[in-house]
Amino acid sequence: AARLEREGPAPDHPRTVLLAPSWGQSAIFSLYGGKIIDVLLKTGYHLIIRPHPQSFKSEKEMLDKLMAVYPESENLEWNRDTDNFNVLRRSDILISDFSGVIFDFTLIYDKPVIYTNPDIDLSLYDAWWLKEPVWTFSALPRLGEMLTDENMNDLKSLIDSCIEDPRYAEGRKSVKEETW
Repeated sequence: AARLEREGPAPDHPRTVLLAPSWGQSAIFSLYGGKIIDVLLKTGYHLIIRPHPQSFKSEKEMLDKLMAVYPESENLEWNRDTDNFNVLRRSDILISDFSGVIFDFTLIYDKPVIYTNPDIDLSLYDAWWLKEPVWTFSALPRLGEMLTDENMNDLKSLIDSCIEDPRYAEGRKSVKEETW
């Protein structure tokens, strides 16, 4: 919080979307491949893609193909900064899956998210025994909208709604109160 106060808000910039997927079978690139990049580029918004660092090891071939098909341009940048402070600060919305960056982004920067279906096999984690849904999954709908196959082609409207609709600001406030 101190760094955020010291640095202040990001300078004026075009509407910027940060695509920050995790890695593995349930991650965005495994689910949607380049289709999500195609749809995001059609929005006309500035797009920053920040793959999970493990993707560059475990999914190197896939990422190399995506970076070749979608090279950096005026509207697209690939981000591999060690420190994610500036990329989170200058993005207006985050699109992710089950990555923990969702809560960094929305709780620290007070910005909305679009997330994929958090249908994760909990038997792999220390939550398999819980009888109630994991809190993080119940918090997500208050922070933004879920990305699905059905609404993928309407992603621009989804982005605009998440940024402009006051119910998401109210949702972030309630989630922050529960968290802190």
